[in-house]
Amino acid sequence: MKGADGVTNRVPGAYYSGVRTTLLLLLLIGPGSLRATAQPTTGVVVEEGTGVPVTGAMVLLFDSDGSRVDQALTDPVGRFMLDTGRPGPHTITVERIGYASFTSDPFTPAAGAEEMRIEVPVEAIQLSDIVVSGNRGCQVRPEEGAAAGRVWEEARKALAAEAWTREAELYRYTLLRYEMRLDRDAREVLADTSMLMPDQRAAFTSAPIEDLVAEGFVQNEGDSMSVYYAPDAEALLSGEFLDSHCLAAVDGGDGTVGLAFQPTASRRVPEIAGVVWLDGETAELQRIQFGYVGLMDSPEVGYPPGEVTFTRLPDGAWIVKEWWIRMPSFAEASRGEILRIGHRMVGGTTAAVTDAAGRTVLDARSASIFGVVADSAGTGPPPGPVVVAREVIGSATIGVTTSADGSFLLNRLPAWTHILRVPSPALREMGLAEPEVSVEGNLGQVAYVRMKIPTVADALAFSCGGAPRPVGTAPVMGRVEHVGGTPAGGARVEVQWLGETEYAGPLVAAPIGPGGETGSGWAIGLDGSSVTASTTTDHRGLFLLCDVPYGARLRVAVKPATGEEPVIDRTLFVPPDASAVVETFILSSLHDKLTSKDYISTPNP
Repeated sequence: MKGADGVTNRVPGAYYSGVRTTLLLLLLIGPGSLRATAQPTTGVVVEEGTGVPVTGAMVLLFDSDGSRVDQALTDPVGRFMLDTGRPGPHTITVERIGYASFTSDPFTPAAGAEEMRIEVPVEAIQLSDIVVSGNRGCQVRPEEGAAAGRVWEEARKALAAEAWTREAELYRYTLLRYEMRLDRDAREVLADTSMLMPDQRAAFTSAPIEDLVAEGFVQNEGDSMSVYYAPDAEALLSGEFLDSHCLAAVDGGDGTVGLAFQPTASRRVPEIAGVVWLDGETAELQRIQFGYVGLMDSPEVGYPPGEVTFTRLPDGAWIVKEWWIRMPSFAEASRGEILRIGHRMVGGTTAAVTDAAGRTVLDARSASIFGVVADSAGTGPPPGPVVVAREVIGSATIGVTTSADGSFLLNRLPAWTHILRVPSPALREMGLAEPEVSVEGNLGQVAYVRMKIPTVADALAFSCGGAPRPVGTAPVMGRVEHVGGTPAGGARVEVQWLGETEYAGPLVAAPIGPGGETGSGWAIGLDGSSVTASTTTDHRGLFLLCDVPYGARLRVAVKPATGEEPVIDRTLFVPPDASAVVETFILSSLHDKLTSKDYISTPNP
């Protein structure tokens, strides 16, 4: 958006509207781009300790003078490609919304160098923890440690991603421009017109900040009209804006934290004051609310309001979802005074966004889901394309195949809760259901989900109530079979452990199966200092103990459906760092036999 017209203290009277879109002819900057004249630096960003790839992080390359050379967002598997401008030492800074930034040690790019691996600490930033009442009021360029400085740093990350997105030819936009004529009190719509603008290169633009600082956010054009300008990301990020406005942290009272801005006392042109709102828990950018100040000092003029709302795209970039400005319109009264006779509201909505492959990644009339499926360890892409299944009520399951990097897009979805899973023939053969993930779909928004190829441990955690489970515990599953591998349904299982372990006991009797079956339930009793739990196996011959503490010893007695003597009586041990323990018991009429003991020793998530 370039601007919207209205009236200032200098030109009461007529009004005029228009939209001006600046088309930016810039080269694509991102993981898939490469300029032949520069030395590429490639790498992957992962979380420290877990190795989980970081998707949608902003990676910035600086030379030895501290000048920014290039920047890009990491792709679905955490990879990036940057172009080095000149030889010599460089550093990389990784910025993640809601997390502390990380800067690498200096390195010198070289031809044929190995891919960099940048491990970033997981230091979440909780804006909701900021004590807003303790700040020092509105400050120009507040110091980094102040409340306003902390909020500004998170707002800056998202605004920078939005500005970068408009400079990169990653998407095309269909915009809906609308204009309304309202009554004097702005309560009733008297007229409404709209215009669809397809194939746009940007969802939102404004005037150069130098012009806005010099001439104000409301400017005369011609003899009888004025244009109202709304701030875009470049404006808010610019040094000119920061030098002419003071900032303060404010509490929204609804889980949001805001960065309030207002012009300094020395400003003598029409200005804006408002708040940049962020989610207090995730620090994600939500909207900018603002009003025009420094206009005619009259209640008929007031402080015309405006708003810019944001949404996130699959690559982690932020774009303007909608903007609007409501401006008063006037008639000249006696003695040169003015009388407000109504309002004009102009705005725009991002109706649709398509990527370079022509896919609709966002549609204002439907929901979208963007996701990434990792390998079974959760630290890299799957070995090849996999299927993601979406459960549809009243019809068959719908599947979508991921790209080679494990990413997938589900679009044109209704606005409700969608259930996703990654099918696993191996789990189904064992009689286990794959973990399910619930994703809330909202109209005009892209929801995000990270999944992985499920393991037995994942299936058992899902049966126990979903990941993550309590730290220092693991599920224990038993498979009871007859000789030859036939499941021993109806077998009686008794498990005993010392009560001093403070283990509360199992939650379910058997893991969830493909058809939703969960077993017959446990009965728990006390036997002196010991706790005893008993159940019967279902048709799969399975039983399950959830959240068993590391180091626990469980005495397991397995009996046939009839008879009192145990066929198997063994003690199981849960080793430290096991993600799950799986035991196979085979019932034999000749002697007790424990055929296999399988400790799954991958680290517990």
